[in-house]
Amino acid sequence: MTTNSSTFALTGRIATVSGAADAQALLVREGSIVEVGDRGVAQRAAAAGVAVHDMGERLVMPGFVDPHVHLHHLSVGRGRGVDCRVPHCKTLEDVFDALRAGLVCRQGEWLVGYGNLFFDQKIAERRTPTRAELDAVSVEVPIVLHLGGHTSILNTRALELADVGRFMSGAAGGWGSPVVELDAAGRPTGLVSEIDPFLPIDDPDAASAERYVTDTFRELFTANGVTTFGEMVDSDLAVDVLDRLISRGELAARGVMYDMAPAHRPLAEAIEWVTGFHGASGERLRAAGVKMFADGGYSARNAATNTAYVRDHAPRAGYRGKLNLDQGTVRRAIEVTRAHGIQLAVHTNGTRAQREVLDAVLAAGDPLAHPSVRVEHLGNVLDRIADIADWRATGVTPVLQPAFLYNFVGDFVPMLLGDAGTKGRLPLRTILDEGVVPVASSDVGLGAEDDQSNPMFGIWCTLARRSYWNREIEADERITFAEALRLFTLEGARALGLQDVVGSLEVGKQADIVVMDRDPRDDLEEVLAARVHEVYLSGERVHRSEPPSSTGVIASTKPTE
Repeated sequence: MTTNSSTFALTGRIATVSGAADAQALLVREGSIVEVGDRGVAQRAAAAGVAVHDMGERLVMPGFVDPHVHLHHLSVGRGRGVDCRVPHCKTLEDVFDALRAGLVCRQGEWLVGYGNLFFDQKIAERRTPTRAELDAVSVEVPIVLHLGGHTSILNTRALELADVGRFMSGAAGGWGSPVVELDAAGRPTGLVSEIDPFLPIDDPDAASAERYVTDTFRELFTANGVTTFGEMVDSDLAVDVLDRLISRGELAARGVMYDMAPAHRPLAEAIEWVTGFHGASGERLRAAGVKMFADGGYSARNAATNTAYVRDHAPRAGYRGKLNLDQGTVRRAIEVTRAHGIQLAVHTNGTRAQREVLDAVLAAGDPLAHPSVRVEHLGNVLDRIADIADWRATGVTPVLQPAFLYNFVGDFVPMLLGDAGTKGRLPLRTILDEGVVPVASSDVGLGAEDDQSNPMFGIWCTLARRSYWNREIEADERITFAEALRLFTLEGARALGLQDVVGSLEVGKQADIVVMDRDPRDDLEEVLAARVHEVYLSGERVHRSEPPSSTGVIASTKPTE
């Protein structure tokens, strides 16, 4: 980690995300912001012998906060797996070739491949591979092809090792209700959903896991300006690795953890772990709550919706997905987490699951007197504007994913739900106008699209509102750059309970700062093209990349060191 003095002044086009107009300068002393204002701040600092970094016409912003990531899941998968995502693989034969090549250098007993969400719609053949096709790659080696977190394809050997029969006999799934698809003869086809946490794939050794996490975070998060993240914990190894890396300064970030129940451990044990966690990283890594799953994923066709799925994507007429938690279970979880003073986060992809959680919060009583319940994915799809009144009444924190508009919500929710799915897709303008300020996250995990971890891509999605197939999606729901920036910074910090520490450039907060290579606010294409130039964590520079020489404004700017 490259560092420099944590006392300095900085000038530029400073978006403070404090509700005020742009500032021109700020002063950092020993890692904290002590003054924000006009260029006089920098002039006085220079007179006192403080170094001044002039960023010219570049945009200066708070460090991005991503409150919902699967860092360990992503890092280990990338480190040990075979990338089979579209467009890296365009056809199924490309996928099989990649897997065959992966056999030669696989790490561990299993061969792990990964594709995108809605892989079956993005690959040329418009279908998933079959068990027989994976068996043609190998019958001795267990093979799993993860397709975005909720659905996977297994070969025969993997099906045997996974003992999938237990999921047809009442065993709970990890991230939703389990699905084991059967053929006409009653045999597993290889397609399974919501059982990935229970596949008997050995963890990597600690040194390898540390390398995977460090490389992934630097490449996909630090280089994109993310300084604070919320990790959905899936293993003890993940916690140990994060604590060691952050305490040693090898992972330059603040982390807040949510233990996944029951995917990692039962709710009671998760609560005990959260309340008792004390790591070597101190305030840089803390445990805040638990995460549960009220339903599964749209890609697995088991997001619990108010609208019936179209017949081509449903096992029966009138099918509306699967609830993984009923209202009573959610209410009891609310009560027990409140009693222990920790936060509850509930995954709700479908509108029916969201309704169950809202009703549970209302039934639990006095919601505004307790920590807000995080409702993950609330607002990605909205079928009734009137429901937003209950968002306000319950005080829940909607944590939505703007990049999902591109990944699948724009094109594939209508495919699943018909005409009903063509309205209410990430309706940010409506949500803001109804008096609710949501939170933006990436929910990046194994199989995510290339740009999903980049908050600037997420901001672009709120402005451009383009789908995977380049359709314009409900253009009236566009918001402004300034509104979007707040969702990716201050509101993310608020979701993690860190709004007094980070998320805006204000006096008293930590100097977590991102300097872009330009000011992209007035040009939509510049938003997508902009790259991070520098990143500071508590005033220490942890990333720097030279700006492209082809950008005229930046080429003429010479920051002083």
